[in-house]
Amino acid sequence: MEKDLEIREEEMPKAETETIEQKIETAEVVVEETEVIEEEEPVIEEEELDTDPGFEEMLEESLSGITDYQIGDKVSGEVINITDSLIFITLGGKRDAYAEKSEFADKNGKLELKVGDKLEGYISKYSDTETCISPSLIGVNLQILREAYEQKIPVSGKILSMIKGGFLVDISGIRGFCPMSQVSNKMVPDYKVYLSNNYDFRVIDFTEKGKNIVVSRRALLEEKEQEQRSLTLSKIQLDDIVKGKVVRLTNFGAFIDIGGVEGLLHISEFSHTRVESPSDMVSIGDEVEVKIIRMKGDKVSLSFKALSPDPTDLVLAELQEGDVIKCRVLRNLPFGSFVEIKPGVEGLIPISEMDRNRRVVNANDILKPGDYVEVQVLKVKLEERKVSLSLKALQPDPWESIKNEVEVGEVITGRIENVANFGTFIRLKEGITGLLPNSKMKIAGLTFTKENIGEEFMVRVSRIDPDNRRISLEPTDMPEQEPRPARGERDNNRDKDRDGDWRQYKQEKKNEVDEDNPFSAL
Repeated sequence: MEKDLEIREEEMPKAETETIEQKIETAEVVVEETEVIEEEEPVIEEEELDTDPGFEEMLEESLSGITDYQIGDKVSGEVINITDSLIFITLGGKRDAYAEKSEFADKNGKLELKVGDKLEGYISKYSDTETCISPSLIGVNLQILREAYEQKIPVSGKILSMIKGGFLVDISGIRGFCPMSQVSNKMVPDYKVYLSNNYDFRVIDFTEKGKNIVVSRRALLEEKEQEQRSLTLSKIQLDDIVKGKVVRLTNFGAFIDIGGVEGLLHISEFSHTRVESPSDMVSIGDEVEVKIIRMKGDKVSLSFKALSPDPTDLVLAELQEGDVIKCRVLRNLPFGSFVEIKPGVEGLIPISEMDRNRRVVNANDILKPGDYVEVQVLKVKLEERKVSLSLKALQPDPWESIKNEVEVGEVITGRIENVANFGTFIRLKEGITGLLPNSKMKIAGLTFTKENIGEEFMVRVSRIDPDNRRISLEPTDMPEQEPRPARGERDNNRDKDRDGDWRQYKQEKKNEVDEDNPFSAL
């Protein structure tokens, strides 16, 4: 470079030589004040650089003293100042750093370093305005964990062991604590499955300068589920057919996860046929396809049976009153028996339609679940989706041949079937029951109670009404009475008596009967 200058001095006038020397001095000043150059960005004309080839070398040499550090880098610098709590170190160039005095002190809190000594450590914090040095990478990681706690950034850790109330977690060499309740957002049958596994955690507590660090895996899982739930709810619509997984079973249905959203599949929506228990249809973990039938906020109702046509509509449309069909008895209730007409289609046999020949009190006396019976269709109510059936409609009707069964005046031994407040019902033959009125029982001095039901008793048939299916009875020991006139004759006599009574009344009271009295014309 000196030879260069000498040659230039010989070739150039003295004034130009002085100018070059001034530029070199200016360049040296610029190198010393590198930070000012970066901020003000002065423009150096190409002509000036061309006239001084050594300028670029000098600039690069000056800038090479400024290093771009990363967190975790190992550094060494000279101690330039020590305060009550901090140590200041120069890292060369214009970059200075600081360290916590307590981190470099011994167990007794004494600091062996002094100004001018070399200090080695690791960059634990690095920004445009500050650089912090820690004595080990643990300090670096603590700083990282602190930032993760403050900024809610997930960290990765390994579960080492189980301790009282939770787990010991290794997070880059730093021990943290995860409570049992924070390891999952689901029920955990065996916590040992988490040992020696790596998971992401959220730092939920960072106190005592990192001596107390509490982490949670549950928090991250819930955040992820909430995001997925919101996404799913924004996409699904009523009547959508979706896929899901069975996650829970109850006695009233099953909960299906359809993408972060748990929908309820009620037991009534499992099938068009009756389902006794959800576990008969699905198991936890099953992948299923369901239809969305209701949505209210984040509550979703699902259905299996909505995926297939309702067989009831088809069957009811085919049934006609009077049809004879074969059914299977499903269950008995106090008012009758439900039978299966076809899979998913039920009908009712009322207890009054079970037997023509006797009064049925309990359906179990006639039918048992699982029995197959033939019945006749009585009524089909499409709007109410109900079918009424009858057993007795297919049984022989004794009233059709009642004249061959009993006669008026015939004395028959029957069995007391029921006692009512107006009389006693006595079964004369299968399907034929007559009534012994209380008025006739009083004449004969008879009294029956519920305790007499089932006893045999001899009666006389006094009247038969086939149209209304009624038979009147009387005791065989009724007192003798004058023969009763025929019904028509009785009515005529009653009218004559009434007319005579009123004529006699008018004759005796004619002076007292007003002209406008309604009886004046009699």
